[in-house]
Amino acid sequence: MNPRAVAGVLGAVTAAMGLAGLVSPDRAMAFVGFAPSTEANRLLALGEARAVYGGLFTVLGAFTLWGAIDPPGKRSILLMASLLWLGLCAGRLLGASIDGGPGLVGWAAVVWEGVFGGALLWTAVARAPGP
Repeated sequence: MNPRAVAGVLGAVTAAMGLAGLVSPDRAMAFVGFAPSTEANRLLALGEARAVYGGLFTVLGAFTLWGAIDPPGKRSILLMASLLWLGLCAGRLLGASIDGGPGLVGWAAVVWEGVFGGALLWTAVARAPGP
């Protein structure tokens, strides 16, 4: 596998997820099972979804794409992206241990985040192919 290709694909997917969160925060909230508790909280919830699922993931994807240009030279960027994904995974696992099983979608998210984080960690530490 080529670290540049792996980071590029993961960056593009992450950026696409982020852009989807920016454009359609209602869908992002529905996908993860969130709903505002009152209509008064709706605008706050939309802003939160745009910030986290939109803005944060768009920037994370953009930085990952930037790292894909030169994985050995941008190792710290890819490591940071990896640790953010692994932090999401760890937070979900902590929640599962405290609150109980998160259901099929929650476990799928654990796997998704773990795979993304692990793959980006690999791109950060993989050696460039020799001449």
